[in-house]
Amino acid sequence: MITQEEVVSIGRLTRLHGKKGELQCLLSNDLLYDADAAFVILLLDGLFVPFRIVEWRDKGAESVLFTLQGVSTEEQALRLAGAEVFLLRKDCAATGENGEEMLAWQDLVGYRLFDAEGADMGEIVEVDESTANTLCRTDKGLLFPLHEDLILRLDTRGKEIAQNVQSYA
Repeated sequence: MITQEEVVSIGRLTRLHGKKGELQCLLSNDLLYDADAAFVILLLDGLFVPFRIVEWRDKGAESVLFTLQGVSTEEQALRLAGAEVFLLRKDCAATGENGEEMLAWQDLVGYRLFDAEGADMGEIVEVDESTANTLCRTDKGLLFPLHEDLILRLDTRGKEIAQNVQSYA
């Protein structure tokens, strides 16, 4: 059984495209473009269900069209519309310059956020990638932008991140 810890969200199926089961996915990030994934994982009735990707292609700046194995009719595709789409983390794992595993923004949920002076801004409880400006919300109700250029320190073992940021309450 696939668990929440094994997947990372990439978007949501918004509607079907055509009459042969093709589905449109509104992407919340660009992980799909660098992934080596044979499957997408759909959250259906609280369960993570894998579907083999037959083909996918761009549709505009923020959407892709998926053809999934076993989904070849309008009726089958309609049952999946609205489902959140995930990839397996292992298929998305990229490495940085020093060989360390790179994280997706969603992976920062549960991290403690500190400002440049070391003040505790709280634990990250949510990451919103639905707009061009990725934001995180802490358990103190504060909003912060997330961007690679703002990160001063990232401790994956201690689950801490320090950024050169100001909050937006």
